[in-house]
Amino acid sequence: MFAKITFYKSLIVMSLFIFSLFAQSSDDIPTLDAHQLRSIGKKIYQNETGSNPAYLVAWNAGESFASLGLGHFIWFPEGINSPFTETFPALLDYIQQQGVILPSWLQAQRYCPWSNKQSFQQAQDSAQMAELRALLASTFEHQVNFIYQRMRNALPAMLKNVTNKQEEALVVARFHQLASNELGMYALIDYVNFKGEGISKTEKYEGQGWGLLQVLLNIDEDTESINTAFRHACEYVLTRRVENSPQKGVEQKWLQGWKKRCGTYEK
Repeated sequence: MFAKITFYKSLIVMSLFIFSLFAQSSDDIPTLDAHQLRSIGKKIYQNETGSNPAYLVAWNAGESFASLGLGHFIWFPEGINSPFTETFPALLDYIQQQGVILPSWLQAQRYCPWSNKQSFQQAQDSAQMAELRALLASTFEHQVNFIYQRMRNALPAMLKNVTNKQEEALVVARFHQLASNELGMYALIDYVNFKGEGISKTEKYEGQGWGLLQVLLNIDEDTESINTAFRHACEYVLTRRVENSPQKGVEQKWLQGWKKRCGTYEK
């Protein structure tokens, strides 16, 4: 699965490097209109919650944090030491910047007020939970735009974390290949939200990450379709994650669902 660049491909690699010099800015990524973003948002909502509003506020088994909104943005209780990237506080900041008034308790609440899954479940009928659900159900457009902006910022962030010019060229070329078609754009947006950019120092098992950067670096160049190649690379990276996981028994149960989600990237 690893993309091995042999000598006979050297001219291609050089061409990609030259291209990368002119394509490292998010300004070069095609923009999506409101209709396209709504369509992608519906897919992400289906992926994360099964399009069930009851799962806009969730706490998954085997996890130490809440997963909220159509993108299941992570929110940590105070004192949690987790390798994963927290995203819900940044979403709240973004929503406020768009002029949405948050419930007063959320404006002052940096950490998830429920310390574990048990207390989270016990609070299901509380006023705070009702306000949280209402906020998340009424801000779909903002949530999708938040994810979209994260994807647009992903390329320059990833390029700061590659080890050489050859990798840089491959990442840029493959990113732009995917961004050139709407299905590929959905795949980029969804995967960044799903598993991150792949640049966090903590989101690694046995020194190997599972984010977008690792997927792009493991695309098989001989696969005819970039969308199909991306799907296969996602499955490879996520399978490797499970094999390296310190809680392999837990994550093995998630792998089939992860692969099903990856299947939406090519059709």
